[in-house]
Amino acid sequence: MHNQTEIEQTLALWRSHWKQAKLEWNPLLRLQEPIWCLSHQDAKKEGLSGSFAMIRLTDHRIVINLEEIVERGISDYAIEILAHEIGHHIFTPANLYDNAILLNRIRFALPGIEDRAPMVSNLYADFLINDKLQRINKLRMSKVYQAINSEDNFSEFWTLMMRTYEYLWRLNRGELATNLSFHSKKIDADASLLASLVRSYSKNWIHGGGRFAVMVYPYLMDDKTFQDARKKILILLDAEDAGVGAMDISGMTELDLEGYDEIIDMRKEALGLLEDEGDKSDSLGSEKNKLGGQGPKNGYMGPGNYIDLMKQVNPKADEQRLINAYYKEIALPHLIDFPVEISENVSLDLPEGLETWDIGDPIEEVDWLQSAILSPALIPGLTTQKRTYGSDSDNAISESPLNVYIGIDCSGSMMNPKQNFSWPVLAATVIGLSALRAGASVMGCLSGEPGDYLETDGFITDETDLLTTLTSYLGTGYAYGIERLRKPFEQESTKKSHIVIVTDNDIFSMLDSDTQTKQTHWELAELALKNAGGHGTMVLHSHPDYNKDFVIRLKKMGWKVYYVTNETELLKFASEFSQQNYAYV
Repeated sequence: MHNQTEIEQTLALWRSHWKQAKLEWNPLLRLQEPIWCLSHQDAKKEGLSGSFAMIRLTDHRIVINLEEIVERGISDYAIEILAHEIGHHIFTPANLYDNAILLNRIRFALPGIEDRAPMVSNLYADFLINDKLQRINKLRMSKVYQAINSEDNFSEFWTLMMRTYEYLWRLNRGELATNLSFHSKKIDADASLLASLVRSYSKNWIHGGGRFAVMVYPYLMDDKTFQDARKKILILLDAEDAGVGAMDISGMTELDLEGYDEIIDMRKEALGLLEDEGDKSDSLGSEKNKLGGQGPKNGYMGPGNYIDLMKQVNPKADEQRLINAYYKEIALPHLIDFPVEISENVSLDLPEGLETWDIGDPIEEVDWLQSAILSPALIPGLTTQKRTYGSDSDNAISESPLNVYIGIDCSGSMMNPKQNFSWPVLAATVIGLSALRAGASVMGCLSGEPGDYLETDGFITDETDLLTTLTSYLGTGYAYGIERLRKPFEQESTKKSHIVIVTDNDIFSMLDSDTQTKQTHWELAELALKNAGGHGTMVLHSHPDYNKDFVIRLKKMGWKVYYVTNETELLKFASEFSQQNYAYV
């Protein structure tokens, strides 16, 4: 460890410059003082390693490793470095949502090497911030780079970064890119274009990220070249993990077609080699396919891509929580509206007529005026009268919504909902969340049998537990197991329930299979429907003319059969079912 006194002197110096660093951006800026780490150990505890500074978007903090600052010999650049870190908070990426959008657009431009996106995003933001601070604020950003430059830093990629700064700030060749052995006409041309891009998108930076990533793609394609470049560039990565520990970010499941359209190679653009607008519009459908558009109207990114993106935003994100959020967000437009709470009417007693007051009635009920009008002689039980009253409101109590049991075929033919978009899971999510909104309880069951099954602990109202069950995966057996209906419906239920089973023609093989008991699966299906006291629907991925005799047998029991000829129709069923059963309860 360096001389403690030197580090403490650096701390005092940097603290004294904190206010001025904020003034470089806005005199009204309210931002907490950085977390000052006096040692590498302290910095590591805060999540800072590799660089001398970092930001956290989760708590809007800046972390500074003062021991690293002293080691690097950059103690004199407090305002420059602090102003740069502040820039990440209020300029780019500024917040978790914009950070996620930028990462997504950069990922589009790095096919096959999407894992490099956080690093590329960090470097792009650095260019935008540094150019503003050097050119407009007249800070010594170039001196900071000169101070951290060393022969060990240099690679082809580092040279590209330094040459770009030289073009941005009109510095002579070699003032920042000091190792001339990596210089080339290619790097010069690319650096010139990158400098132009940084200036052009300084006010609309979210739209330049894709172009920037296309430009650096060739320098990061090879794994060994990338790892070498990353080791050298690590000192600059102060915002790569800015979202660690972040909560869920909504609005990221839809395809960002605007962002995809901005994945343009500026080299071709400069040479006029880009396709014209007519060609581009004709290929829109194929572009969507390249993006892997899935779900309703093919308008959503796939669940695998979503998980990868959100784990780059927050490397500590829980995968199960992410997949729950993914299907919930896509389901939201198709749920029933939240039931409107209706205030209980104030009931007023309105006079309706007269009856004879008798000796046994309370004395205060006598209507003396009406009794006197009837007869001047007041004879109890004969001429005494009392008023009768009725309520002005209808106190009829509405029926509570039926619970719903959702069984999903999760056999070997079904896809893993974490890797590929699952229409059965979306349909179950729409029905389940709509039922919960209406005040019903839901039981979810995945079944791939003979093999495995997974179900909630009976009928529940916990949204997280329900989604965690529905979005899990088995991939076993060949059909939904009718035996799963035994536990919830072998005995008559005290609360009526809908039973919804999403399956295909293999369900009939399951119904006909040997139970090794006196009770057949057909009998169990009939018993379960009766004991549920509600309605049962088999949603069959099948053509209506298949297994007609079996379908007739189901219908005679009381089961409804809903056919879908492709899985996309499951959403229509789920929406209609939810509206019919839960929209007006």
